[in-house]
Amino acid sequence: MPRRKPAVITIDGPAGAGKSTAARLLAERLGYTLVPTGAMYRALALSVMRAGVPAREGPELRDHLAHRSIVVAAGHVYLDGEDVTDPIRSREVARVTSDITTFASVRAKVTPLQRQLAKAGGVVLEGRDTGTVVCPEAEVKFFLTASLDARARRRQAELAAAGTPVPLDAITTELRARDTQDETRALAPLRRAPDSIELDTSDLTSDQVVERLLASINRYRGGAAKRTPATRVNRLYTVMRIPVVALARAMFRLESQGRDNIPATGPVLLVANHSSLLDPPLIGAAARRQLIFLAKVELFQFPLFGGLMRRLNARPVRRDGADPAALRTAMRVLEEGRALLIFPEGTRGDEGVIRPAKAGAGMLAVLSGASVVPVYVRGSGRAWPRGRTFPRPAKVTVTFGPALRFEAEHGADRKQQYEVASREMMAAIARLRDGSADGAEKRWSAPYAVRSK
Repeated sequence: MPRRKPAVITIDGPAGAGKSTAARLLAERLGYTLVPTGAMYRALALSVMRAGVPAREGPELRDHLAHRSIVVAAGHVYLDGEDVTDPIRSREVARVTSDITTFASVRAKVTPLQRQLAKAGGVVLEGRDTGTVVCPEAEVKFFLTASLDARARRRQAELAAAGTPVPLDAITTELRARDTQDETRALAPLRRAPDSIELDTSDLTSDQVVERLLASINRYRGGAAKRTPATRVNRLYTVMRIPVVALARAMFRLESQGRDNIPATGPVLLVANHSSLLDPPLIGAAARRQLIFLAKVELFQFPLFGGLMRRLNARPVRRDGADPAALRTAMRVLEEGRALLIFPEGTRGDEGVIRPAKAGAGMLAVLSGASVVPVYVRGSGRAWPRGRTFPRPAKVTVTFGPALRFEAEHGADRKQQYEVASREMMAAIARLRDGSADGAEKRWSAPYAVRSK
């Protein structure tokens, strides 16, 4: 049997919860590489302080970041070749770090480095958003928390050991302010991933914390972990997919391109063109993962049919005007780490015509921070166009493009961000139509045997 790939483990939580120590000890016990994401941001904060660059978003900061090198090796952090593991632990660096981590340019500098370090597996990532933004597909996720009092006392002891005694009330005030900033910022806010394991460390020693983390990892990798919404399989969906795939192959000669562009785990938003009622089942037949669909509310008005649609992962949405309930439903699906299919155009159009997206599509992409996979369905509009009573045989190809990601930019106009995201996703779909997107060349003829992931 092939050897199992080492896991990617994330540890998130508020300041002072014991993440850094737990991550270091856990990595040592597992023989994994430690990726201290917070330390990487601190290193950039230190560079900003040394260079006298204003801690605000702008051309000066972006130019400064472009020339900085951040390397993590053997638990140490190197800034432009200098080991800054100790200098970045000061309160002054911590304060500047709190400011710059809200900037899109800083995130754009550090996040790709973190993802690259995690790519091969066998890593422990520690920070604020490693399980929600950096590696949402991580195999095991932890969220460490502790009371404010316990966290303040730990930070006080840490600073005292470094020769910087600070009054407890001052540290408590700083941590409270940091919590508020981390939880309310627009860009990558601190939040617990729905499929993470939460552990309160208030009354635990570092060794006790690590033992509990190891026990959870052993249970998970042994197959005894609780099944979360992201891993739970809809059995009816699995069963019904078999005849749907068979029919799609026989009647529409269904082919798929670029299926590997769909992340195997974690939240993903699939955005597709829409020219036929066949689009949802054909995309579902072509995709590797089980999908959640948004469908017009009118289809759910028939009790038996509507009930069946719900059991097959469909969720109702109003097409006219804003539908806050649909947005909340969609956000909940993505927060659970599932795959959601939407049609940004809203209604069916003509074969081959790409129309502008509705505003809600861009909003969902930005607010969720999920991977966005563009999808182009070719031929479904000929197989079953609007106005035709029954479908007819026609060749259909479903193409999945490389994933996009839209992250909220702190201080930027939200409506404009949503509009830009909507335009970019539709442009990506148009590129698939025109055959100019990379990563969509792999073809697949729908088989009878199906696997649910």
